[in-house]
Amino acid sequence: MAKKDVIVLNSHGVGQYAYTDHMPKWGETLSVKNWYVAEDGGKGTNVAVALGRLGIDTAYIGKVGNDPWGDLGEKWLKEAGADATYMYRTDEVSTGTGLILIGPEGQNTVIDGDSSSIVLKEEEVIQALDNMKGSTFFVTGFEVPMRIALAGAKYAKKLGMLTVLNPSPLPEEPMKKLDYIDYLFINEVEGRYICNEAEDAELEPRKLMEEVQEIYGVGNVIMTLGAEGSTALQGEEFFNIPPVRVEKVVNTAGAGDGFMAAAIANLVWGKTLKEAMEWAGKYAALSVTINGTIPAYRPLDEVNAFIEKYN
Repeated sequence: MAKKDVIVLNSHGVGQYAYTDHMPKWGETLSVKNWYVAEDGGKGTNVAVALGRLGIDTAYIGKVGNDPWGDLGEKWLKEAGADATYMYRTDEVSTGTGLILIGPEGQNTVIDGDSSSIVLKEEEVIQALDNMKGSTFFVTGFEVPMRIALAGAKYAKKLGMLTVLNPSPLPEEPMKKLDYIDYLFINEVEGRYICNEAEDAELEPRKLMEEVQEIYGVGNVIMTLGAEGSTALQGEEFFNIPPVRVEKVVNTAGAGDGFMAAAIANLVWGKTLKEAMEWAGKYAALSVTINGTIPAYRPLDEVNAFIEKYN
């Protein structure tokens, strides 16, 4: 099989969205408005579809059930131009679903259920990677079991690929050294968690990313800051990327996945990390103006038109 620009190892699932004016308390029956099943693919499908729509030669690795939700994931990938050869199928567990609660200002909380990703085997990942030797980037996260994601990253690095990790959902076990990871994408919550920092401590992005570098041995740490933009520590070079303001935020679910995909696309195109993050910030700004997750990942010509408007 031919080498790819990017290989994505992570989950596929289908999101159910519910809009609410507050978070429920234990024991509360919460009435919500506008509950619907959306085009929301889980982090693996999200990133692969976003990359495919930007024209990046992308392959997906993961496992789904022999069910309509799995069929939907394969359809989304193929329509985006991504390779679904290694979207393995199983009868053991159904394709996962997640509940996304959307607040009045577009903020979100995601509740993920167990899915077919939990039965993905390491040997299946290794087989897929062996068949795509010579690929440029490998991207993973923890919606597949952490040991599978990290084993995949180690093997991809051994094959000469540049490796990208987003440690989300938050790992339940220590990650140990990650010196085989080239780019670590985190948000504020993930950064605090993996460094054992208190949630209410004052956020000092540079200090937090220096801790990440020291603890995990990752050279490039990228942190998204929501409405405040993003920041990075590339070796010893620290820089901030200011946010792109939009008139109305509709939905932030999947914006972080889109930001990471857009940044990786720019790295594939030969841009510097700072340039990649600037472009990704504009891409993410467009995405939050569109309802849903998969629909918010727009093709390259639409993204460029949006960017032209803001330049």
